Amino acid sequence: MANILIYSNNPQLTAQWTHALISEYNVSMLHSIRSEYTADAVLFDAKKLDDDASLLSVFANKNTRFLVMGTDWPEDKQIDVLINGAAGYCEQADAPELLARAIACILAGDIWIRRALVPKVIGVLTSNWRAQLTPKTADTEQKLKMLASLSVREVEVANMIRQGESNKRIACAMNISERTVKAHLSSIFRKLNVDDRLRLAILLKEIDQYQRGMA
Repeated sequence: MANILIYSNNPQLTAQWTHALISEYNVSMLHSIRSEYTADAVLFDAKKLDDDASLLSVFANKNTRFLVMGTDWPEDKQIDVLINGAAGYCEQADAPELLARAIACILAGDIWIRRALVPKVIGVLTSNWRAQLTPKTADTEQKLKMLASLSVREVEVANMIRQGESNKRIACAMNISERTVKAHLSSIFRKLNVDDRLRLAILLKEIDQYQRGMA
């Protein structure tokens, strides 16, 4: 079982989230996010970020997936946690029905966010990238070489991920199983050194804009 930690001071939310996950995961409390800990995923109460914005820095931990749980959080805050490295945002009201699915999603390397926000997140990140185009030129050339290592089928999958398609839609369009799609994605993530489909989409857009700028 995957290890899930809950980072919240609210005992009612902690009990609710534990109840939603305990049948499928090992669930326990995380009392200090800045101390050493080992977890596959952390449920992160958005109230913690409202009280201390500097906690955004913890999402840079590549060894753990973070799912922020909030109540009617504004879009700009949801985007902010994603661009800082969180794997997703989930409304607390949706937790009883969707939390187990959200955790499974981020543990599989996907992101959990409203589909409408994906292009906005990509837009913010690529805008930041364009502002630093010159220092990143060598890095992008390396990414182009990594992209060339993908097979034809992997390129097809990657391009459909960039368009925001789900694994199910990709499988249907390519006449393959969802398991095969996941296998392709795992290979793509490894070859391109990205953590999830959002970072993959961002990388592809960066490369596209770089090539347009060089044309």
